[in-house]
Amino acid sequence: MSPFKIEKFDIIIAGTGPAGIFAALELVQDAPGLRILLMDKGADLDSRVAQRSASKESVMDSYLSGWGGAGAFSDGKLNLTSKVGGCLNEYMEEMELLNLIDYVDSLYLKFGAPKELHGTKREEIGKIAEAAARHDLKLIPFKIRHLGTDLCVPVLKKIRDELKGKVEIRLHTCAEEILVDGEKVAGIRTGDGSEIKSEYVVMAPGRGGAEWLGRVAKSLNLTTLINPVDIGVRVEVPAAVMKDITDVVYESKFVFYSKRFDDQVRTFC
Repeated sequence: MSPFKIEKFDIIIAGTGPAGIFAALELVQDAPGLRILLMDKGADLDSRVAQRSASKESVMDSYLSGWGGAGAFSDGKLNLTSKVGGCLNEYMEEMELLNLIDYVDSLYLKFGAPKELHGTKREEIGKIAEAAARHDLKLIPFKIRHLGTDLCVPVLKKIRDELKGKVEIRLHTCAEEILVDGEKVAGIRTGDGSEIKSEYVVMAPGRGGAEWLGRVAKSLNLTTLINPVDIGVRVEVPAAVMKDITDVVYESKFVFYSKRFDDQVRTFC
């Protein structure tokens, strides 16, 4: 018997990175009136900024966990394509996925993302693609909306303001265990031993909670898959070397297949 008061919500979302935040935005729009708990083991944005100047351990934790997730202090590039950055095209039709990408992009615009789009010069992109093909390279063109490091935090704050009063947000609250009743989800047990009941739990822990998610999946006998791991090599060149390409496509994605092993080699950023 837990010594703590047992609470109940309609839906619990564990993780306040992009997946958790956007899940909450959709729920409050499509199903208003639901009692939703949005929780994360990390801190709010202002506290995360302060933590980054503390010890190394605090710095790492503040980068990975808290409101906005691991990308809160990133360069904020939104690659608006189904060709890079994931494998959702294995789970849904291409057109449906493209419509979702446009929809998510419209939400970022609503909360303050810049209107400028990069990678839209079709004729010049075509010339680069032709030149790449002559060297056995394939160019993957796509549009990019670039928030930039300075704009990521304000955008995330506006989203947080949008959700205030519509969902309950609890930071510094660690999900320890998924509770089950037979074959059904029953809620979450937190790090301090409290139990929060719900028939629905969205697990969106991101990079900071990947190890925890693995343990939970194993305890629930859920099948997991291992993604392939890329080996990266960093090569730095003067900006002038890449200027003719980056001025047009902004961030180039070239793919090369080695003739000996048929391995895929690609530029990353």
